[in-house]
Amino acid sequence: MIMSAPDTNIDKQEHQHKPALLGIRGAMIFGVLMVMLLLFFVVDNGREDMATEASVIEQDAGAASVDATAEPVGTVTTDSN
Repeated sequence: MIMSAPDTNIDKQEHQHKPALLGIRGAMIFGVLMVMLLLFFVVDNGREDMATEASVIEQDAGAASVDATAEPVGTVTTDSN
């Protein structure tokens, strides 16, 4: 007993499956667009964070040098009762 595929009409099957195939193609395109959008936002936010961190470090360094000259450590006295 050899089993073989029944006689099929490719044109008829293609016509019947067209909505499903279009849906699959649309889902694939949507997935690719979402991945590209995600990568764009990740790269864009990464650049912004680096610039923000650099400016914060510069501001902190400037503030530390100003605070250090204003009041030396150990000169503040406390009254104990």
